[in-house]
Amino acid sequence: MIYESLRNQIESALESGNGLYDFYIYDVPVSNEDEASLAGFRATSAFVMDNPKYFWIGHGNKQSTTTSNNVIKEMVISFNQSYSKDEIINMYNQMVQKIEPVLTVLDTLPSTCEKLKYIHDYLIQNIVYETGDEYSKYNAYGAIVENKSVCEGYAEAFTYICQLVKIPTVIVNSQRHEWNYVKMDDGKWYAMDVTYDDPKIGYMEFKSGDDRNKKYDYFLIGKNSIVTSDNKKIPFKDSSDHQVLDYLLIESAVGIDFPEIADNSYDCHLDLRTNYIQDYFIPNKKLYIYILIGLAALFVLSLICLCVRGIKSDDKNRTKEYKRRYKERQRQQAQQL
Repeated sequence: MIYESLRNQIESALESGNGLYDFYIYDVPVSNEDEASLAGFRATSAFVMDNPKYFWIGHGNKQSTTTSNNVIKEMVISFNQSYSKDEIINMYNQMVQKIEPVLTVLDTLPSTCEKLKYIHDYLIQNIVYETGDEYSKYNAYGAIVENKSVCEGYAEAFTYICQLVKIPTVIVNSQRHEWNYVKMDDGKWYAMDVTYDDPKIGYMEFKSGDDRNKKYDYFLIGKNSIVTSDNKKIPFKDSSDHQVLDYLLIESAVGIDFPEIADNSYDCHLDLRTNYIQDYFIPNKKLYIYILIGLAALFVLSLICLCVRGIKSDDKNRTKEYKRRYKERQRQQAQQL
């Protein structure tokens, strides 16, 4: 009831332009009055993560609860105000307009796999991973309109677009990362991490519109799918960045259940080749280490050869000088006789 009440109020607020941050919920039965606040935080957290299109409601919120006889008589939820009312309406419309051409293309694609590949590739091509203090770096608006975000923006933009084409998707997070689970046609869930498929490569910069670093290592994978972590090949389930928490935004509000993903990757029967920079320039960082060691060894060997050649040259010159002096002494002795 808390979840649905939030949805109804925020949709009404979008139409009227009022009440975009403060919400009032009444008469919600709970099993335990001590759990009322946690129930509110769980519902609020789930609502925020499930609805990235409401980008202005974020991770910070305050909540006051009045209960009686195992009933929440009144719950007031107030989100941190990141934007003004006029900014929200304008930004929301910008995001809707920006995504319309994407939806036009998606409507022409026949399969779920093709739709997901297009969304995956679109986000990688357009978003630049960029940190910063601006709240837009952490939501779908920043990813879709400004084309700059961190992992939250990637994951929330992905979910937002998937929801528009009716593909079941959830956002999951660990202590330091955020990505997605997707429900496929076989009824199973699979992991999708667009951020990790849009990697930074050394000092190379990939601006919006440049997808030469694109890969598909985290495209509809399962628990046993092999990924690279710290230059080691490991099962996805062992990746330290992908250990799912049992809460969303409030650490004490545990009890959030996420879908169990499949054991193995989903076979889309699509051409999922990585772009050339991934294929030829960064197949394995160890290779570069070996190359550098080889070059260093070659340099040292060259120095040794030069030194040896110099020593031999000096010895040869000294021998010539000795022979010259010896002949000169013999000539002088012959003249004296």
